Amino acid sequence: MRKLRWQLLIIFLTGLVVGILLLGEQPQTQTLPQSTPEPVRGGVYTEALTGSLMRLNPLLAHLNPPDRDVTRLIFSGLVRFDSRGNPQPDLAEEWGFSADGTLYNVTLREGIRWHDGKPLTTADVLFTLDLIRNGGDLIPADLQAFWKGIEAVQLSDRVIQFRLPEAFAPFLDYLTFGVLPQHLLGGKTMEQIANDDFNLKPVGSGPYQFSRLIVEDGQITGVALSVNPEYYLAKPFLEEVVFLYFPDASSAWKAYLDGRVQGLSDVPVDILPDVLGEEGLALYTARLPKLTLVFFNLENPEVKFFQEKAVRRALGMAINRQGLIDRQMQGQAIRADGPILPGTWAYYDKITGVPF
Repeated sequence: MRKLRWQLLIIFLTGLVVGILLLGEQPQTQTLPQSTPEPVRGGVYTEALTGSLMRLNPLLAHLNPPDRDVTRLIFSGLVRFDSRGNPQPDLAEEWGFSADGTLYNVTLREGIRWHDGKPLTTADVLFTLDLIRNGGDLIPADLQAFWKGIEAVQLSDRVIQFRLPEAFAPFLDYLTFGVLPQHLLGGKTMEQIANDDFNLKPVGSGPYQFSRLIVEDGQITGVALSVNPEYYLAKPFLEEVVFLYFPDASSAWKAYLDGRVQGLSDVPVDILPDVLGEEGLALYTARLPKLTLVFFNLENPEVKFFQEKAVRRALGMAINRQGLIDRQMQGQAIRADGPILPGTWAYYDKITGVPF
């Protein structure tokens, strides 16, 4: 009887082990990863701009905001900045600076070409800087003065050296200017270039190249850009980008409703309620690098009370900042607790906010 019990125990343990092994061999139910939609290359995107075309020239685009939207796609700078304010290589492949911060060596990418196939070199960079330094009434005076105080030396076709009189931490911010082609504009002054045909048939080095002007009844109503097949960074997905010009935001919005355009470059507060009420419309917002500030003149003897901290604080508390944002700006702003914008690399999110 004892011998039989041992046999039964052995049979039971054997069955248990086999059962565990069989369970281990059962097929596992796998959760397949969901496929992520990927963009397809090709197609045409048409966007509405408020205003009119003046000059497709990166050095003159500050005179007409609609020009800036187009020139940023046609021309390139040495450096660009990402959404957090960090410098990224553009025409420049790399850069380095001396220990004392007064020398910057910038190296261009190899093989960069203008849209007409000509090579882009540091000679083009020096040419563009000379135009900025001698821009007359067309270039901001402070920008001219800045570059007149910096020596730029061509070390080779790909390497340029900037010699600063003293260390200047934000120097890379000044390397975003759009570079112009010397082989097309060389020997001309900024005043001559301002009236040159180049501004309506630009040749740049950016992701898109000029294709054609859209003219109706003798007026320029739009501009078409095609993808640059020789672009040195990732090739854009859209084959063509078309900009159409409208006199005001309401006209641009109507063009969207009529199906003439697929997007609007800007949505001001006067049409924002209508835009928000449109089903199926994707609204994208971004923080502009802009602050609205109130300065108290503490040196003015006629308002000595500004020197009192309690008075300044009381005036600040009397302003309903959030109410202004909600009512006057339709929510299209954020409260600022300092001069550094949220979302940038230098912003400290643990800073104590202003309680009013």
